[in-house]
Amino acid sequence: MVYGGKPSRGCRTCRTRRIKCDEAKPTCKRCEKSKRECLGYRPEFEIVHRDQNRSTVRRMRRAVSQQRQQQQQQYEDESQSLSYLLTPSHSPPPHLFQSSSRQTLSPSPVPAPTTPIGQRATCHFASNFILVPLDGHAHGFMDYLVPLLGAEPPESALSYAFSSCALALLGNRSRADNVDLAKRSLKEHTLALARTHAALGDPATATADATLAAVMMLCLYESITAVKESRMLAWRSHIMGALQIVKSRGREEMYRTKTGTILFNAVRHQLISRTLSAGIPPPLGVDWWMQGGDTDSLPAVCQLFSLKTGELRAEVAHLLTGISRTAESIEILLEMSQRVRSLDHDIATWLASIPPESCPRTLCWMWDDEIDLSQGTKSYSEVAVFPGRVDIYPDLVTANTWNIARVARLLLASLSIRITGWVSSPMGYHNTTEYTTSQRISEGAITDIIASIPYHLGWHTKQHMRGMSHDSNSEHSGFACGEDAPTKALPGLFLIWSLTCIKNFDLSTEEQRAWAKGRLRFIEEQVGLKYARIVNDVDFRFPSMMIRQDRLKEGLDPLKGHSSGLPLRLKVVLQTPMTPESLDYVERSPSPE
Repeated sequence: MVYGGKPSRGCRTCRTRRIKCDEAKPTCKRCEKSKRECLGYRPEFEIVHRDQNRSTVRRMRRAVSQQRQQQQQQYEDESQSLSYLLTPSHSPPPHLFQSSSRQTLSPSPVPAPTTPIGQRATCHFASNFILVPLDGHAHGFMDYLVPLLGAEPPESALSYAFSSCALALLGNRSRADNVDLAKRSLKEHTLALARTHAALGDPATATADATLAAVMMLCLYESITAVKESRMLAWRSHIMGALQIVKSRGREEMYRTKTGTILFNAVRHQLISRTLSAGIPPPLGVDWWMQGGDTDSLPAVCQLFSLKTGELRAEVAHLLTGISRTAESIEILLEMSQRVRSLDHDIATWLASIPPESCPRTLCWMWDDEIDLSQGTKSYSEVAVFPGRVDIYPDLVTANTWNIARVARLLLASLSIRITGWVSSPMGYHNTTEYTTSQRISEGAITDIIASIPYHLGWHTKQHMRGMSHDSNSEHSGFACGEDAPTKALPGLFLIWSLTCIKNFDLSTEEQRAWAKGRLRFIEEQVGLKYARIVNDVDFRFPSMMIRQDRLKEGLDPLKGHSSGLPLRLKVVLQTPMTPESLDYVERSPSPE
């Protein structure tokens, strides 16, 4: 092949007209100005191999064909794996769901795993995140992925988003020979963003179930891979994007199908995390999210209380931002304090009314010498169990529901203390009856959350060696595939918010705070959720920092004025709230009001 000069990368129309092309993308500006149809640009392969003989054409077609066959084969393998998710009682073929950690009893050398990395990642994700309602369990999580992935093509936004999450999770938990899982996951994530953007721009797919599911997977990707706070901005953006899809589609339209209902509940779950963590009111209001659909189940009722808590916190924060100290403003804040106590009373009453089959049960009590704390060989941040009670639950979703309710009570107690701090300013607030009651409620809620964490992280599954019996939801955990393992990613994700509240709450002890930081580090390093590192590094205390900010706005020195008493007028209005103490789960009876 002789040298024919520098190849032209101009569009086909300009090359035909023999004029210089500006090579603008996606279409040539010269063609646009002359109102001619731009026929596009040649592929890079065609430019380099300009001889275009039959051999070159065959090589090009063979390369493209092989690439498409590999993508199709990978998608078929993953679809075949997912086809078994709804029927876990059937044994999958030997080549599916293979774990690279299994060993054979044969003395012959173990051959290298032959399962494709994409299939391994798919099965690993399904066995860690997709919780299906099986064996009598009424609650699932992310089970909408099963029917949607089976119906989507391999180059769809949902397929790319799912693949990016699966590869990222596998890369955080294990290593693959000769495969950079982080780089491959990022590539899939980039493709998922592009496909999702295209789907949102098409009216036919903008509000489809698959598009909404892809956005939800993009939210999860940020939690798996988050290494700096800027990634959380993307997480918030994805949540608001999912909210806009639900709003555009309409609540009634989503309730028409089972998958749409599950997706609506999933968006509502993410919205609660957003509102509680940022202190903003629920967009569209509480009633909009709780009218219709699933409103009677245990998680739905808990979500109702959580949305009300977020709405009340945002309302109080807005009042304290611009309110001036007058007799009228004090009365308004005292009325808000009564609403806080009333909501906390409703949550505690509801928890006391939960049927026994959905309540926690004490597995054992652990003491310092049993977890190597008494001899000083380990610190609180290194042990898996905090000294005291260890509870087990019917299933993970029920356990998470209890913890969300406890966190709501912690936030309400913090809000009550913050209001008391403003009303009593510039005097101290630590000796008020309001503070004492909030302290009692908080200590009970923190103790109950800590007692649930070993169950979430699978500690109870290892205790049969010590003679501890437990009803571990039969032999199947409810996950879409795979076997029961001590540590799963989904309960780790559930725990991040609860542990963060314990770590940052003023009324937590230093031992509880150190232990919570250790569990967050475990979730980051062992479970593979990097978001735990971000919240673990944040140095924040509430409500003391909020009270200090409120007093600084008034020009008061927050480090002074810690008087042991209150003015007589405030002692009259700050009465003991009608709030039960933390529930005693062993005897299952609330404390008297």
